[in-house]
Amino acid sequence: MQNDLTIIIGAGLSGLHAAWRLHTTGLPVMLIEARERPGGRILSLPMRDGAHHLDLGPSWYWPELNPLMSEWVQRLKLPHYPQQTQGASFIEDANGVIRRLPYTWEPSPPSMRIRGGMAALVNGIQNLLTGIDWQMNTRVEAIQLLPDHSIALSLVQKGQRWVQPATRVISTLPPRLLCDINSTPPWPDAQKRQWRHTPTWMAGHAKFIALYERAFWREAGCSGTAMSQRGPLGEIHDASDEQGKHAALFGFFGVPPIHRQNMGNAVLRQQAIDQLCRLFGTQAKTPIRAVIQDWTQESFTATALDQQPLYHHPVYEPPTVPTEWQGHLWLAGTEFAPLSGGFLEGALESAEYATKELLYFLNRTGTAI
Repeated sequence: MQNDLTIIIGAGLSGLHAAWRLHTTGLPVMLIEARERPGGRILSLPMRDGAHHLDLGPSWYWPELNPLMSEWVQRLKLPHYPQQTQGASFIEDANGVIRRLPYTWEPSPPSMRIRGGMAALVNGIQNLLTGIDWQMNTRVEAIQLLPDHSIALSLVQKGQRWVQPATRVISTLPPRLLCDINSTPPWPDAQKRQWRHTPTWMAGHAKFIALYERAFWREAGCSGTAMSQRGPLGEIHDASDEQGKHAALFGFFGVPPIHRQNMGNAVLRQQAIDQLCRLFGTQAKTPIRAVIQDWTQESFTATALDQQPLYHHPVYEPPTVPTEWQGHLWLAGTEFAPLSGGFLEGALESAEYATKELLYFLNRTGTAI
């Protein structure tokens, strides 16, 4: 079809997978991303020599439960290794009493990590997308379905505005962010209510990472794992590479977003270091570097609704596309994955479903590919 173009909104894992799927069929694709980097909620911090990356977003996948993730790891030949669980662990109660357990609970199936961080996965897929039209630092302000059934997207890139025509669109935005895009015809009120009530996974989370010269906790027979009811970190794990050469600990803040903002990063950082000292000893006092990644401060991930803490994993449902947009718009992203919603596998699952439905639609309607 002349001037045929599929636009994918969002270059997170879901958008990258969707772009790759369509690219392999020969469909022209434009990938639009509001950030200046691909990956979305996948964000890996390189250490000084660049050989190891620390995940500020998702860190793990489970091969036995995540077939699509496993396919990508194998396709890209990414080295991977299990989360460090060898040695003692700690439990800290609300009163500050610390119990040392002689073991660390082993997840079943084991949690796996990718050498080079999850950014290695993003970079690997990106390298396969030769010939894709990338538009980074680009926001979608509005989307309009025109009388000739084409689509017009109002875009903003570094203060410059223009209208980009498209034949069809796949949005991988979290439902709450999708609500904020002006649409013509408008999103139905019932649909917007449903999207606003769908939590964005990780949007309320904050992660702390401390880098050290040595993995001194391993030398003391500890795994680096701890659970705390006192905080500020509620859950702590080893974030080092498989040999422990690049030493790091990471933890998830158990402090609600509004309290984190009131405290400020400087106070949070010091309290987190103090907690690591309580658990692992005074060697934790002087990290080489200490980093906080608060996802509630990421406007391309979180909205004001994500300030409310989640106390359980949400139940996500398959996407429902408004009637007038069916055959023109497809929805992906981990919040639209009914089986693995919230996980990396969910991002891939939803993109797989959306692209299969799109290609089926093209074949059924006789659209040339």
